[in-house]
Amino acid sequence: MNNELSYLTGVLCVYKRWCTWQRIFYLVVICSLSGLMIVQTEIADGLIRGEVGLTWQPWVATYSSVISFTIVSPFLIYCCELWPFGKAHVFKTTIKLALLYIPTTLCFITVMLILRNSIHLVIDGTLFDSWNLIDRYIYEFPKAIAIYLIFIFITYTKINYDNSQKEQLNAANLQNELQTIRMQTLRSQLQPHFLFNTLNLISSTVYQDADKADSIITRLGDLLRYSLATEQKPFVTFKEELQAMQSYLEISQLRFGERMALEIAVEPASELVLIPTMLMQPLLENAVKYGIEPSDETSKITLASTVTNGLLEIKITNPWYQQTQQQESFGIGLQNTKNRLKLLYQEQATVTLDSNYNDQVTLSIILPAQYLEHSNE
Repeated sequence: MNNELSYLTGVLCVYKRWCTWQRIFYLVVICSLSGLMIVQTEIADGLIRGEVGLTWQPWVATYSSVISFTIVSPFLIYCCELWPFGKAHVFKTTIKLALLYIPTTLCFITVMLILRNSIHLVIDGTLFDSWNLIDRYIYEFPKAIAIYLIFIFITYTKINYDNSQKEQLNAANLQNELQTIRMQTLRSQLQPHFLFNTLNLISSTVYQDADKADSIITRLGDLLRYSLATEQKPFVTFKEELQAMQSYLEISQLRFGERMALEIAVEPASELVLIPTMLMQPLLENAVKYGIEPSDETSKITLASTVTNGLLEIKITNPWYQQTQQQESFGIGLQNTKNRLKLLYQEQATVTLDSNYNDQVTLSIILPAQYLEHSNE
């Protein structure tokens, strides 16, 4: 009893899922066209047999068949969805489908004969034909096998196509989720690294110059607020990023004093370009670590940006004192930046590190110039 209720519930679910206005429209169109082609053949065959008086009878015979098969088709669809037709199930499913033909066809013939006889009784007061009912079932039973096999084939083709589309969609969603996790991991690696360095700076300064330490703490708070505010924002404008990075640069200038000079040449057209959040912080940190910290002389960091042919180019130039030791990696910050840009832009973004006259290094980043929808490009 429970199995019967389960099957009935499944059939009702199929009916409910399929009975949308769009699907009903397509079904009516397909059935009408199929019936039209069949009825024309019936009329032509009748004329060949000399049945000149045929008018509405072929239409009733044809469309009663089409409508009856349409009524039982959701049950077939449900069974096809329930029974997979893969390599591991092909034998069992074939047996089940062969056995399913018996009750499905009996139901189809029954509905068809009810429709035909009802319409004939309404129009001319006679039954469809004078055949014995058993003879009619025997005659109609093998005729339905062709349409049954065609319908089963089309249904499994549609199921396989839908499953393939779902797998592709699931794979795409999984890839997006994986990319998001990777991005969060890379970003989480940057934040503690920066925080650790800044806390060391505060620790080394607080007993020597309390006012300077207080200024560093204030700017560190600004940076942390920016980081928290943009936690769920994968992109910000280049202008927003620069405003936040000003706090980091001020922290560095408070630490190194006159030893650190800074030159910023940002093209106005680049300010509204979207860049990954916290992209600049590890790059500027590297510039300070390898360009300012190792030397007691005054050194300059230059930050420039331009937009050309739909590409944003960012250049950071600083002195270079550790070419042999750090040339390839240039720290975890640069490596994480490369990984982030690879995930976000694939081959559209490039990161290069070039030495200039053996005493300076220029980091160049080129990204596609993307903007907010409401901004003016």
